[in-house]
Amino acid sequence: MAIIVKVGGTLLAREPVITGIIREIAAAEEPGLLIHGGGKAVTELAGRLGIVSTFRDGVRLTQPEEMAVVDMVLAGRNNTELVRLAHRVGVRALGLTGADGGLLVGRILYPDQGGRTAEVAQVNLAAIDAARNAQFLPVLATVGVGQDGGPVNINADEAAQAIAREWARLHGAVEPVRLVFVSDIPGVLDEQNALIPSIPADQVEALIADGVVQGGMAAKLRSCAEAVRHGVERIVIGGYRDRGDLERLLRGDQGTTVTNTEKE
Repeated sequence: MAIIVKVGGTLLAREPVITGIIREIAAAEEPGLLIHGGGKAVTELAGRLGIVSTFRDGVRLTQPEEMAVVDMVLAGRNNTELVRLAHRVGVRALGLTGADGGLLVGRILYPDQGGRTAEVAQVNLAAIDAARNAQFLPVLATVGVGQDGGPVNINADEAAQAIAREWARLHGAVEPVRLVFVSDIPGVLDEQNALIPSIPADQVEALIADGVVQGGMAAKLRSCAEAVRHGVERIVIGGYRDRGDLERLLRGDQGTTVTNTEKE
């Protein structure tokens, strides 16, 4: 097995939570990867610098001047602080960005807007493999390199799914991969705000059509369904409050698990 954990930016300021997640990844017998976001901090710093953040359908339209802020926050402050935190709790960690070794190559999403927001066009796991082989926990900021060689901002959720799919393609036969999205929500909720514990991939569109899930969660579930159809063993969406929660998420005792019914 291999474990990929993506933590939302809202959790990065909660040191006990991040510490617990890092310790659990490092203690697992499976190789692990930690991916982080940080969009809220980017918006805050950009505002202090007089840069107005703009969005389309919830996606940041990263202008060149804001791209420098994205690099500073994600690849700079957030990534470095996570690596330092890991070392404070005795975990050997190595900070990476999507630009390292061409790990994440991005295709510009809105070329007509002149921005640097991109979707994943190519994944190269060489840098992650090198970190794992040297027994480091890779900690990844999802700023990448564009097909034009310039900097790009890639959504961390999308990057996590793309990496999980490539990992499954290359190593899935001997190292099935599980992906966990950890944020400040307990999982996917129904109309009564009750947790949906399991969602087969072939039921995602029905949940969206019925209005059970909307907006950003709908987009995330569509991507999750596509990822499990392409070899990712399972994807879990949930929260983290106490030590042991990551293991409980992986077991399916907490959160919402997306699986591929075609393989079951």
